[in-house]
Amino acid sequence: MLEFSILAILATCIAGMIQVATSKREKLPVWERENGKNEIEKWLEGFLAKLKRTSTRTEKCRLILAVERMQFENDNYATWWKHVRFGEENVEIIDTGKNVAKKNLQKIKINEFQKQLLKSNAALKNQLIGHFEIMEEKGEWKIPAELKTKVISEGGEALVFSEKFGIFETAVRIQIFDPFLFTDDFGLDLLTWKINFEKDYEKAVNKDKSEKGNQIPKHENIIKNFVNIELFHKKDLKKEDCIGWITIMEKADKDLRTILKEEKIGIEKRKKIAGGINDGFVYLEEIGIGHFDRKLENILLVDDIPKIIDFGLICEQTGRSGYHEMGYARKGSKFRNIPALSSATPGFAIQEQFTNGDGYKVINIWYFLFCDWKTSWNLLYKPIDEKEKKEVDKIVQKCNATSIHNFKEPKQSLIISEITSIISIPSSSSHFCLDDPNLTKSVKIFKF
Repeated sequence: MLEFSILAILATCIAGMIQVATSKREKLPVWERENGKNEIEKWLEGFLAKLKRTSTRTEKCRLILAVERMQFENDNYATWWKHVRFGEENVEIIDTGKNVAKKNLQKIKINEFQKQLLKSNAALKNQLIGHFEIMEEKGEWKIPAELKTKVISEGGEALVFSEKFGIFETAVRIQIFDPFLFTDDFGLDLLTWKINFEKDYEKAVNKDKSEKGNQIPKHENIIKNFVNIELFHKKDLKKEDCIGWITIMEKADKDLRTILKEEKIGIEKRKKIAGGINDGFVYLEEIGIGHFDRKLENILLVDDIPKIIDFGLICEQTGRSGYHEMGYARKGSKFRNIPALSSATPGFAIQEQFTNGDGYKVINIWYFLFCDWKTSWNLLYKPIDEKEKKEVDKIVQKCNATSIHNFKEPKQSLIISEITSIISIPSSSSHFCLDDPNLTKSVKIFKF
């Protein structure tokens, strides 16, 4: 009888220990658990089946985009190339511009993904294909009813959902680099992936100390990507050409555009937000990442802390593998050469994108942080004469900012600390409050 009692007590203790262990495990985020990869894999298989979209682009467009993802022997070729020609084993990178000394820039071995595209359309072989022949994408996401309530934002190439993993609320961002991904022409049976976890990488340091590849941005003011899933064509056994990302990241309360448009926060809170944004951009520059989509929607607030997001339009200088494995930088020479960045947000583009790297870095975010909503748009886009300029300067001086146009100079932190009140120009007109989606979304740009 005593033996049975001891056994019963022992069984109860073991059951209790198992329950405690299970409870502790469930309190850990899935990306920190020992079997986290298996759990993410299981979730991913169900999630992928729900993703559907259409595309108006062609096989030729896909080939051009695949060339843009290639690493050339000289990163400048990403800006210079005008045409390509695919042979049996190699692709020729060609500059057909006038007065060009070197027409044939480079021959590169065709990767496995490109081979698959050429198999599906052999007519594209030995044909001169122009860089400019890529068509505008007019395809759309086909979001099932069960996911529509979870949508945070939707764009042509990216989609963001809210998703709960246990007790943890996250945002899941899907970004496609190949236009046929998730269409009827690219079934899940053709897809494979690589799952990467933030915990497996070190904090990125100075860009000049880039001998370690397993580093990623880790900073209070940079969005934390917990998991990044790189997507590949199944035939791409070496996983050379990533054709999309699925990123599990921090979920924010609001974006900066929404907060500033509501005009409910005072100057001190604005200065604190501005300081955090400035610290984040300075850190990115230090670790070799130039962020070129500095619009209000790309600053999120998590517990009142500003977080820089959206690394689709960046220039990266280190070649660290961790950056692209965790969704902070795209691979290829295009993303290592500023003039090659062929997209921009019209109302917030950094001038370097239009002047072959020689322009100053205008950051329009500062105008919106230190002016009321109408004043911001007026100062940025309304033409003014000399008389109006003097009136504006007087108002700005009262706010203890010598001139708001100093925001174009590289001393933002000093200006931030000096400003004492929100700048408001009484004559600001609603007519110039260009609250237009065409100014706040990234679009293709053409350089002549």
